[in-house]
Amino acid sequence: MKYVIAALAIVATAACGGGSGGSTAPTPVTPPATPAAAITATGAGALVLHPSARSSWTFSLYTPIRIQETASGTATWNYARFAMFKNGIEIERGELGADIISSPPSWANIAAQQNETYALIFGYNSMDFDTIVLTLGFSDKKDGRQFTVQILGSTFDGVDVSLTPLSRPVGVHRL
Repeated sequence: MKYVIAALAIVATAACGGGSGGSTAPTPVTPPATPAAAITATGAGALVLHPSARSSWTFSLYTPIRIQETASGTATWNYARFAMFKNGIEIERGELGADIISSPPSWANIAAQQNETYALIFGYNSMDFDTIVLTLGFSDKKDGRQFTVQILGSTFDGVDVSLTPLSRPVGVHRL
């Protein structure tokens, strides 16, 4: 029986070969191209207005957001900007820069197909506004392309008010 199996193996090997019997180099396989990152960001709960526990701001805004990468690309999250407008004129702005977002460093890295929820905490002083615009800035790791994603206010579950001073520091917190 051993000889039958060995003979079949030799015949099968010979049938797969071609021509000269010499070895041929395997055809190189080109890895698939890395896609560009595509990111969406939405509200992930209600915005919550608090009195600020820090004397430099009157109020703190707890902003739960969800960041999703949908194209199997990767990106670096560079900043989160909060701007308040009254009659189309910007009256106040706050920004969480790369130094805050990258602490810990893994938070700034948006992986392929990532779906994470964060809380952004912004401090501010004005209550006389009619529009809030939240913008996130990213760099595509594939080619360095810079792009922004705006978080629409309609994606939040609403606005709540808390009378408890917010003791979490301004910055990014993973939920």
